[in-house]
Amino acid sequence: MKRPFWKKEKNGSVTSPKGFVAGGIHAGIKKKKKKYDVSMIYSKTPCVAAGTFTTNRAKAWPVLQSMKAIRGSKHHAILGTSGNANCLNGPIGKKAVNELIWETAKCLDVLPEEVLIAQTGIIGVPFPITCVKRALPKLVRRLSENGGHGAAKGILTTDLRDKEIALSLELGGKKVTIAACAKGAGMVHPNMATMLCFITTDCAITKPLLRRAVRHASDDTFNKMAIDNDMSTNDMVLCLANGEAKNAPIHKIGKEYWMFREALEEVMRYIAHEMVVDGEGVTHVCKLRVSGAKNPTDAERAARQIANSMLFKTMLAGSNANWGRIAAAVGASGVDFDFKDMSISFGDAQVVHQGRLRVLNLPKARRILQKKEYTIDVVIGKGRGRAEFITCDLTTKYVLINAAYS
Repeated sequence: MKRPFWKKEKNGSVTSPKGFVAGGIHAGIKKKKKKYDVSMIYSKTPCVAAGTFTTNRAKAWPVLQSMKAIRGSKHHAILGTSGNANCLNGPIGKKAVNELIWETAKCLDVLPEEVLIAQTGIIGVPFPITCVKRALPKLVRRLSENGGHGAAKGILTTDLRDKEIALSLELGGKKVTIAACAKGAGMVHPNMATMLCFITTDCAITKPLLRRAVRHASDDTFNKMAIDNDMSTNDMVLCLANGEAKNAPIHKIGKEYWMFREALEEVMRYIAHEMVVDGEGVTHVCKLRVSGAKNPTDAERAARQIANSMLFKTMLAGSNANWGRIAAAVGASGVDFDFKDMSISFGDAQVVHQGRLRVLNLPKARRILQKKEYTIDVVIGKGRGRAEFITCDLTTKYVLINAAYS
């Protein structure tokens, strides 16, 4: 395994990259006063921005607004709120987005089109515009280089812990930092999650290449998670790059672009893992690797079918090495495969090899499935197609959490 060329920053947050300040505050969306429900990230230096958004056709107002705004040439800030999705709530929701953006722009002395907005929480409820607008001037005064952790808290909903990371690498003799914070613990199908992820970097890079890097890195990380089988109306990934690292701007695909993209992908991979670990009711996390497919597309189809199978997920919940559910899921994916070519391993315990059961390894497989995290390898043929997903179990606690969420 090659040695990584990046370094994980100690106590990293979205303010680890140069030029960014952030903060969080309780505005009144959430009933509990100690819980932050508004976040802001700001760079005085203009940024190029990129993002990916939910493919759900029932898109929330902030998604529609940010999808339009992100086309602009420069941005300065991200405003995030939690506790109310501001979705499917009529004209008041659109009005809330517009008023919050205008108020934020006024407080920061920037243009409204230079502010991106993301919101998460309960769907179909009128948004409390007044209390959030009243809190924004105070939040702007609180923005600081130490405010990244507060910003991370302001977007949480059913999450049990914060999700933050910062990595640094050297590009052209300059230290470049990439950082992220996120929320998300459920509704993860088929792409991204009920997640908000804010990424900051001081790297100098063109908007088209930043957009390309974010899209591809998201495909290989956030779009290969499986907690449950529901798609959110609000999820998005937003990335701001202000160029404060003063590296030679990345304007073409070459060594420095690939280094930046690989580090960005590592940031997203870490966040994706943390979201699955913190999934609602999760007790087991599984890295699922499918290989031997005719091509990568077939491998991904098979892996996605297994990772999202309710029977597979309840199998993980019970630490039950019921490999038949894996074989059935592969068959249901529509991918061409022959059982006689299939091999299935739970960790280092191979229970099926070329269509034949290895009975002696089943007890060992059960012991492996009792661990908090493990790997399951599924070989479905002799091709070169490979895919990897991160998935988890489905427990009664998940049902209880979501039965009570309102």
